Amino acid sequence: MRTAQRAATSGHIDVRVAGTPLVGLRFHLDARAADIDELVADLERQLIDVVARRANLLVHLRRIEEARQKALEVLPGLASPAILADVAATFAEVLEMSTELTRLETRADGIKTRLADVTAEQSLLRTMSRQLTQVPGESVADPHQRASRYSQAARQIHEIADVEHAETARLILEGPMQRLADAALEAELIGRSLADEPATAVDASSRCRTAAADASEQLSELIAGLLPLSEGRGLVGATRDLLAAWSERGTVLLHILGSERPVPSLAEITMYRILEQAIDNALAHGRPQRVDAIISFLPRLVVGVVKDDGDGFDVTATDARLGRTAGLGLIQMRERATLVGGRVQVRSGLGLGTEVRVTIPDGRATT
Repeated sequence: MRTAQRAATSGHIDVRVAGTPLVGLRFHLDARAADIDELVADLERQLIDVVARRANLLVHLRRIEEARQKALEVLPGLASPAILADVAATFAEVLEMSTELTRLETRADGIKTRLADVTAEQSLLRTMSRQLTQVPGESVADPHQRASRYSQAARQIHEIADVEHAETARLILEGPMQRLADAALEAELIGRSLADEPATAVDASSRCRTAAADASEQLSELIAGLLPLSEGRGLVGATRDLLAAWSERGTVLLHILGSERPVPSLAEITMYRILEQAIDNALAHGRPQRVDAIISFLPRLVVGVVKDDGDGFDVTATDARLGRTAGLGLIQMRERATLVGGRVQVRSGLGLGTEVRVTIPDGRATT
């Protein structure tokens, strides 16, 4: 919540949503409302916990009171020191539990009051956000805002590149580099045992050959991932290969509408990367029963759609958090599309699945 407060007071307008000051204000209202959603959920959990502890305490207290009443009934005839000590301990426990019960009731009242205040603020923010969407026309943005937006866009693009480079380096180090190190060790073993232990040298030679072949195969897969498109393999072929490589993760049905045609290389790799990210998100997070990937070749556009019937998510709340969390998935897709004059639209809802639609103009298309 402190993060949201800092964002709201810094005057920062997010590059993805702040076309005008009013839109920027709505972004901050939605961000604050999303944080309040988490606070409300936390307060409700605390209240449930307190109520449950209070109920358990009342049950225990009732049992102790019944035991105390029975003890008082038989006490005149059994006034031994041990029984008197037990009765005194019971009275002390009752007093302690009564104090704890009072404390829990006070805490429950405090949580209810805080919950009411937060809910009222949440309702006010939602109302203000809805009213802002109904304001006609667009206000003029700050003349310095454009430079700020370009600066943030450049920073996000560098962040995307850094993340991809780090992931590629990790895959190389953990995959082919490790197998090449294994091959080097086996080659050293061959040299040491060739004269005196030929059988050991033969076994080491076999392992060395296997490690080198594994490293070569893994490097080929990494290079294919870095350079998925080539003269002989366009967008459709590369997407088919991607889905075949990911077949163990889940079934994705590919649909092609229209006839595939040559597309400018930057637009083509952009479409591929966005589809790759959207499919990966669907398989990794959505828990879908069905995923469809659609590539449409229209007269002036190439349109890609990834639809799933999985868990879905709150798009407004996710947009409000973009740039304030480590997740760069949506930022990556949107910034990639923007670089080639395209756009990405995300439609989703909790329990309603997700649809990611990317539209990219085809500069080579003719009327």
